[in-house]
Amino acid sequence: MADAGRMSAPARSRPLHVRRSWKAMLRDEHEAQMFARLWENEHVGDAPVAVHPRDLGGLPVWIRPGTTDAQVVDDTFVGRYHLPPMALSPDACVLDLGANIGCTAAHLATMCPRGKVLAVEMDFANAELAGRTLAPFGDRVAVVHAAAWETDGEIEYAGGEAWGLRAATLGQDPHAPPPGDRVFRVRAARVETLIAESGIDRIDYAKVDVEGAESVIVRPDSGWLGRVKSIKVEYHAPATRQSMQEALHSAGFAVSDDPRHPRCVVGVRSA
Repeated sequence: MADAGRMSAPARSRPLHVRRSWKAMLRDEHEAQMFARLWENEHVGDAPVAVHPRDLGGLPVWIRPGTTDAQVVDDTFVGRYHLPPMALSPDACVLDLGANIGCTAAHLATMCPRGKVLAVEMDFANAELAGRTLAPFGDRVAVVHAAAWETDGEIEYAGGEAWGLRAATLGQDPHAPPPGDRVFRVRAARVETLIAESGIDRIDYAKVDVEGAESVIVRPDSGWLGRVKSIKVEYHAPATRQSMQEALHSAGFAVSDDPRHPRCVVGVRSA
């Protein structure tokens, strides 16, 4: 995986604690203990470890030791910040922009057993692991390694955490490299391009968490929003709550704040 996803091991100053929520999230006590070790960044080897959230009906999610992956799993299956603002039909089509290691896509694919999910992830290592987690869903779930962006082409990215990777041009000189230990190049694609390539003809729900790139893909003139029935956007600088609300309102959504997450804006199309 990318070095940006690694975390240094903290000093152990207290006994390992297994949260009640993790026992409820995972299939048994043994797995909850393993998850606690991953959360505390205790050394459990270098190979990815499988955990089995109850929400996935026995299917595994793969976690890399020494990374933010355990936090992503907790956010998904305990925090449930990704849940749609309205019920989805069993054959719903979902767009997951910023899929990370595939937890959200896996849960939404489970919730919609005849539906399709397009999971787009900028970081190669994250996308690769997402592909492993999402493989059991077959062709119902497609993982695309690309950055959702305002133009088609290439873009640079870097960052200090696997879930906090940022594109180069956000809030700085577009010709300057982004901050971080290493810089990576990846395909950039307009959301319209990604949808067209997927063959999906409608988007019942879009989850957007792209570490600031929402400022260029969620705009009043973003044509792809017209194909979306409901949406949840987690905003990061330079995007703001107001700019996301205005963009969604201009696109015809009824807009509200998300009761689950203080930095999310929700849009639901009435017709």
